[in-house]
Amino acid sequence: MEKEIRQIGIKELNEMFDLAAYAFNAETTEKRKEHFKQIVAHSQNYGCFSEEKLMSQVISTPFTVDFHGTVHQMAGIGCVSSYPEYRGQGGISAIMSKLLADLADQGVSLAYLAPFSYPFYRKYGFEQLFEQISYTVKAENWPNVKVGSGKMKRVNFEEIKPICQTIYAGLEKNQRGGMVREDWWLDYSLGSDEKNLFAVYEDEQGTPTGYLVYQSSAARFTIKEWGYLSYQACQALVGFIGSHSGSSQEFYFETGQTGQDVSHLMPAPLVDMKLTPFMMGRIVSIDAFLSKYPFKSGEKETYYFEIEDRYGAWNEGIWKLVIDETGQGTAKKCTEKKGALAGFRGSIQAWTQLFMGYRTSEDLLFYEKVSGDREQLQALENRLVKGKPVLEEYF
Repeated sequence: MEKEIRQIGIKELNEMFDLAAYAFNAETTEKRKEHFKQIVAHSQNYGCFSEEKLMSQVISTPFTVDFHGTVHQMAGIGCVSSYPEYRGQGGISAIMSKLLADLADQGVSLAYLAPFSYPFYRKYGFEQLFEQISYTVKAENWPNVKVGSGKMKRVNFEEIKPICQTIYAGLEKNQRGGMVREDWWLDYSLGSDEKNLFAVYEDEQGTPTGYLVYQSSAARFTIKEWGYLSYQACQALVGFIGSHSGSSQEFYFETGQTGQDVSHLMPAPLVDMKLTPFMMGRIVSIDAFLSKYPFKSGEKETYYFEIEDRYGAWNEGIWKLVIDETGQGTAKKCTEKKGALAGFRGSIQAWTQLFMGYRTSEDLLFYEKVSGDREQLQALENRLVKGKPVLEEYF
């Protein structure tokens, strides 16, 4: 069966929407279609056609992320879907091959996606990068906190939007590979859900230093997102949430896992906590990524490492990485094909996890995800940023 891979857009919206709705068993309402149209309009969309019929599709949305003070282009991969009669016939693989090559040509550093199957996406070079932690707290166990100075206000989405943008960007956890949010994305992700309610905390000077996005019902009060720049703002948000203990049976919050939990802040740590794997990611272009990498300063050092990347021929091979005294890195692909040049070697998944801070060199060596000189790899890790990557978005 002949397949044609091409970029598609609003002109093919009906075909794209029908395929997505069928593949994900979604309702085909006009409201849902309008919501889908927003993401299509902001994305590079790829379709696989057979006899002019759309059989498979992938949406790639251009975002930017803040990685420890450096800004990288990131492709948010979503709506990976095929009609059942075309599954297993190579449509998605053909799209992924074309899409990743195009992203590399565009200088895109990273790609993230939400997997329906982790093994399925590993063959395209993706690996787990993010985790989420959820908290379920019975109403009687929520901290009883009264708001001190300053005040809480319930507001609408348009009022909270600039506040949310400012506080979100100022939080350290969102600078570990988190998105730099554009206005349209905030409209799409938070503003489009009619169930969302919003509140802000203003300090004594009237400056907003905390915000809350939530949903409330008799069964559950759900914290969709919150952010605070001071302990006072945190206390005020906790107190505002707790004021709903008479109208909701429990409180629920799911957020990106930073490596710490907040159970110790409860008067009694009777909290149901659950850690779950979240989204996957991969380095698209090792050259683009390492050229901006915020290496720690130190002595000038040179490393040789080998990358295996089945869907990224531009990455595959031996690389020479030079890190100067200021922490500026320069990576160049070696023309020599002698494997002995490489001090260590591994897949693009392993290098993604190491450079992003999700796995340590000890872990990767122990589980044989990388191989090579332990001391050299430890020396390289000492020049890398610390802290697990955190992502609050979903696409």
